[in-house]
Amino acid sequence: MIEFQDREEIIEAICAPLSEGVLLNIYGETGIGKSRLLQEAERNLREKNRSSVLVLRIDLEKLKDVTDCSIAVLRALLDQAVGRVTSTSHNAEQVAADIVWQLSELTQYIPVYLMFDTTEALQENDTFWDWLHKNVTEPLVVERRVKQIYAGRIPVPWRRFELRRAVKLWPLGPLVPVDTNRMFVEQALLQGNPALKEREDFQSAIDVVLEFSFGHPLLSEKLAAYVAVHWPPERSLVEYKRILGEQEVMVFIKETLFRGIEQPWIDILWWASALDWFDPTILQEYLKHVMSKLGNEPDYFFICGVARLRKHNRVIWQESRGDRLHGLIQDIVRQCFKTVDIDEYQHACLAAAETFKSIAAELSEENSYAKQFEDEAAIYRQRWQSLEEMTK
Repeated sequence: MIEFQDREEIIEAICAPLSEGVLLNIYGETGIGKSRLLQEAERNLREKNRSSVLVLRIDLEKLKDVTDCSIAVLRALLDQAVGRVTSTSHNAEQVAADIVWQLSELTQYIPVYLMFDTTEALQENDTFWDWLHKNVTEPLVVERRVKQIYAGRIPVPWRRFELRRAVKLWPLGPLVPVDTNRMFVEQALLQGNPALKEREDFQSAIDVVLEFSFGHPLLSEKLAAYVAVHWPPERSLVEYKRILGEQEVMVFIKETLFRGIEQPWIDILWWASALDWFDPTILQEYLKHVMSKLGNEPDYFFICGVARLRKHNRVIWQESRGDRLHGLIQDIVRQCFKTVDIDEYQHACLAAAETFKSIAAELSEENSYAKQFEDEAAIYRQRWQSLEEMTK
């Protein structure tokens, strides 16, 4: 396994005394390192406290097809705390109360940590979260003895006031700084092919991985595994990158970053990655230039589609001037798009320029948004021209 990198601050936050917070919610893209982080935190806790610590860690992904998730969680807690926590009741609420009380009592002798991983797997199960918050999470928060850590692709839907007041949200981003990211990729490459260390162009192999992964740990590992056995390039570096993008990055985007997204939305997100920002109306106008088969769809198709993706949390969104893909996902998709389909990417940039120019023309000069749209048009036209010069 590759050496753990660049997470010291959040490891300290997880292992910190209860006075510094009893409820921590870690979130970030698929493959960013959340599960590995919890594993490392558990290892650190056991090393620091020797055997005098209880860490209960439940992966909710394993419960997504279970009929009664609350019962499954209680059973998992009892199984992991066997010999320390028990309950003879057949009532779920009473079993939960027994567990909460005994875990709280146990903290008089050893530290106790409760971790829930892959929380997005049950994100839409409102009944489960209402039950868990009421019977486990909030009672433990009130007692302020057991440290609770939740990790998932997006923040947990904290419905109860006591929890919203107590929770500390911690977004988990890509590997930084650059030196750390580079070290991670270097280790991943050498794990796949130790002989690369002796090559004069070893740093170039690292650069190729970094160019596509943007510090995303899982993608970095996958690309490094490919590059390790396919280096050096048999043909030009440009062709090598195109093949890497097509065979590895595109597959990763569809199977990991866009997992579960149906057509035509996976294509729409692919094309939307060329935009720095958008709202449903702008997205529709833009797609008319690049996806003619969707040009006749009514506004509600796009509005409902975007709303559905956000509701189901299939893609992380951020709001600034409008909706957009999360920055790290967008960086990865855009770089792959630009590398694999350079002509199409040029077309996308030109379409974006024309879209924003046409929107600006519809507004009066006094409208404060007019200049904003004109400036956006200039940005995309410059990108198109730069690509034109590169390909001449």
